[in-house]
Amino acid sequence: MSKWMGALRGAGAVCIVVLLAACNAADPPAGPTPLGLSQSSGTANDNMRAMPLAGTMQVNGTIPSWILNPETLPLGRRGKNNCTFAFEQVVPQWDFHPDAGCWEQPGPDGWTRNQQYKIHIPNFPPCGGGPGDANVIRVCRLGGPGQPQPCFIDPSTGPNGCARCVVNPECH
Repeated sequence: MSKWMGALRGAGAVCIVVLLAACNAADPPAGPTPLGLSQSSGTANDNMRAMPLAGTMQVNGTIPSWILNPETLPLGRRGKNNCTFAFEQVVPQWDFHPDAGCWEQPGPDGWTRNQQYKIHIPNFPPCGGGPGDANVIRVCRLGGPGQPQPCFIDPSTGPNGCARCVVNPECH
């Protein structure tokens, strides 16, 4: 029996050495990076691989394709607005431009994908307070502010339950 216990102790020590050798302190952890409209992370099948992570959806530190695709508002959605979540800015007229639009569609885990195109904002902060158009992809969910979410621009959802994933302002 003592030979068996000695062998187990030796095997345990070998396992610890192997585990420590596998952890290389020179490899820094890779953090997520935000993606622009032209940097989508993959194909439409990526959303099938997305796994819940602390109540949100992420795929290998990138924004899942259910959020990014389509990158631009489809022509058939322009001039239309089916959005139910409030805009973050004061938007006096969402259809200021005839081809503007806002399109919501359901996503996983109670999230809604909210895509805005050419939403005119007269005093747009990214434009130094001048006029501009918001081209934004957000994720929204009932429950208001402070919810963890799958994008990297905002740390959590804002007062309307939404968080920005892609922001591409156009200034006039």
